[in-house]
This record gives sequence, C-alpha cells and structure tokens, in this order.
Amino acid sequence: MKLTRTEGAFVALVALLALAATLVPILDRSPAAGPGAVDSAQGETVTLHGRGPYRNMPADVAVQGLAQDLVTLGLAVPLLVAAAFWNRRGSVRSRVALAGVSFYFLVQYTMYLAMAAYNELFLVWTALAGLSLHLVVRAVLPFVRAGSDAIAPGAPRGTRRFVGIVLLVNGALIGLLWLSVIVPPLLDGSLYPAGLAHLTTMIVQGFDLAFFLPPSLMAGVAILRDRPAGRWAAPAYAVFLSLQMTALLAKIVWMSAVGASAGPALVLIPALLVCAVAAAAAGLRSLPARA
Repeated sequence: MKLTRTEGAFVALVALLALAATLVPILDRSPAAGPGAVDSAQGETVTLHGRGPYRNMPADVAVQGLAQDLVTLGLAVPLLVAAAFWNRRGSVRSRVALAGVSFYFLVQYTMYLAMAAYNELFLVWTALAGLSLHLVVRAVLPFVRAGSDAIAPGAPRGTRRFVGIVLLVNGALIGLLWLSVIVPPLLDGSLYPAGLAHLTTMIVQGFDLAFFLPPSLMAGVAILRDRPAGRWAAPAYAVFLSLQMTALLAKIVWMSAVGASAGPALVLIPALLVCAVAAAAAGLRSLPARA
C-alpha cells in the first residue's frame, strides 16, 4: 500500500502540469482578441470569452473553466500532494484518498479535452488526463489484487448506510438533472437543448451519464451491501465528489456574478457538497490504518 517511486513521479508530474494548466488562464492579462460573437450550427448567437486559452469558448462556459481552475489550484493540487506524502506510510486511508483525488483530475481534464475549444494547453491537458488515469489505476490496483482480503469488514452499519445513500442520491439526482435538460427537447421536437451554444453535443451530460455517474451508483450499492469493493470504492468516490462539488459550487457563484442563471443547481450542488464532504470524512475514518 506504500507509494512507489513511479507513483511519486506521476503525482509530481500531475501536480506540476496542473499548476501550469491552471495558472496560465488565471494569470492571463492579454487584451481581449478574436470575434466577440459567433453563430452556432443551431442558429444561436454565442458570445465568446475572447481572452486567454478560453478565448473561443462561450463566455458563460469560460468562467466555469476559470472557477474550476481556481479550485484545482487551491484545493485539488495540495490535496494530491498531501495524499501522496501520507501514503508513504502505507496507510489504507491515504491510498483511498489518493485514488479519489486522482479521479478528480482524470474527470476534469477528460472533460477539458472533449469540451474546450482547441488552444495552447491541449497537450498539457492530454498529459494530465493520461497521467491521472495511470494514477487512478495504480492507486486502486492493490485493492483489486487483494480482493476480499484487502479491507476486512468493520465499518459501522450507520456509516455504510450514510455513505451509500449519499452516493446513490448523487447519482440519481444528477442523472435526473441532466435528463431534464435532454429529454424535453426530444419530446417537443426541438431536439437541441438550451445552452448547447456552439458545442457539437452535450458533452458534460453524456460523459456523466455514460462514465462518471454509474460508479457513484455502483459504489453506493456495494458499500450498502458491505461488499469488499465498496469498502474502498465508496470512500474514494466520496473524496472525488467533494472536490467536484466544490468546483461546481465555484462555477455557480461565478456564473451568478456574470448574470447567468444556475437553475436548480443553485440549491442542489451546495446540498450535495455538504453531504459529500461528510461522507468522505466518515468513509475514510471507518477504514483501518493498515490493510
């Protein structure tokens, strides 16, 4: 369970590249350039951000990227480094925390590669997505290899219920939120959801529904049934969810500041953030110090 030299190198590379990927857009002070507005394929006029790496992104989407960059810089990078140093002692809790934080970087930069307009940070984002994927796999591999012997039963039933219910509610509510955006235009024949802007498809919603929400549901069911995989997967997902909800809350605040509507997320995200942090703390605390 101890951090290997290779894993330490991956952590260092992710941290350094993430510093570059977040500081470049945050510190950019170049004058606004490029077109102020474009017409999308759906005939919608889209106002562009016009500055820095996000210059060709819709203005309300670009500020979401800047908000997430601030959370990554101020919270996710320090937590990644802290989890790595903590894992040098071979702690199970630190290993699970490392997996959760690494998953945050994987999700973030996979989304960036698919959603953001091509810019000078493309190769940096590519490296971050690839390195964080390796980190996630290496972090969970000892648990997968050990199977049922990785972590013995021991978490209180109340803790398992709380963490499991939080993950199930998260998967269900976010899934329903995205379906409420996608399904009505399909039913009324308009097809294109509001807010599609000049993107080719609903990337966040598609990736969430296909890849990132199912693990929340599966981990929730696994820990409720006290399955071996649930004992480490559920706390790890709760750590990731805490970071992700913090980033989403930062996006909502910034969007509101520029006059964009956040909709139901204005209530949903803060509530899920509080529950996710509590679930992560309870889940990690329930783990043994050693495998």
